[in-house]
Amino acid sequence: MKHIFISLVFLALATACGQVYFSEPNPQRGVRVKSFSDELKGVYSDSTFQIKIDEDSINVMGDPYKITKKNAADDEVTIRYYKNSYFVSFKDSMYYSVFMARFYDDKLAVYMLNPDERSVEVLSRFVKVDTIEAGEEHYLISPSKQEFDALVDNEVFDVLGVFEKQ
Repeated sequence: MKHIFISLVFLALATACGQVYFSEPNPQRGVRVKSFSDELKGVYSDSTFQIKIDEDSINVMGDPYKITKKNAADDEVTIRYYKNSYFVSFKDSMYYSVFMARFYDDKLAVYMLNPDERSVEVLSRFVKVDTIEAGEEHYLISPSKQEFDALVDNEVFDVLGVFEKQ
């Protein structure tokens, strides 16, 4: 249930009403993160949203998620480091919400796949997009390793927000 909440919060920030889900945590490649370094730990926020990075967990708007090396379950998150980015996979019912994060200059930039019509059209150039609920803009993708690389390399993930370290 918390994963639904986190998805809704992220979606509210993006002013989108839909979601692009993954069939499994992604990327399939990359190093599984089990803890964060001291330089990345801290609280990142903007005027309305706060993310706290601890050694072995993240806390989003007061909801803690323990980092796990297996596929995420309730109150857990799977994180992989790949192509100079962190990919955070939250389990949301049967599917996964995957966000990309990059740290720079005491800032945390968070990215997601946008479910609007134009973005889904661009997304479909790289991976097969299945519609879960058309009216709600809920889509499902199952990218291969090469397709996921194309999504990252072609900058298909959109900026959701940039948060400053406090």
